[in-house]
Amino acid sequence: MRGTIGEIAAAPGGADLGPAILAEAASVAAAAGHPLPPRRRDDVAGLLTQPGSPMTSSLYRDLQAGRGTEAEHILGDLTSRARALGVKTPLLDLATLTLRIHERRIAPPRPLA
Repeated sequence: MRGTIGEIAAAPGGADLGPAILAEAASVAAAAGHPLPPRRRDDVAGLLTQPGSPMTSSLYRDLQAGRGTEAEHILGDLTSRARALGVKTPLLDLATLTLRIHERRIAPPRPLA
């Protein structure tokens, strides 16, 4: 979303985004046999909706600085696992696509010889 947690939470509909993305990731983890305990899920959801929070992700900081990100290592892997497990992750897919576009802008794919 190209902002801090606080900025996202303050935008109309923004406070719903973090928990929705968390739910997708938790669904993938559960399908892989690693369910997220409810207390931990609540704790993370609280962090993702904290008003005024200056917190950002390393992916965001790399994106803002025009650097490469760990998009494939984090989101690409997660969405690939989701596909293999039959879990739908539309928000994570969108985030992954956004970062893949960034990656192509800073380092376009090389043509096959």
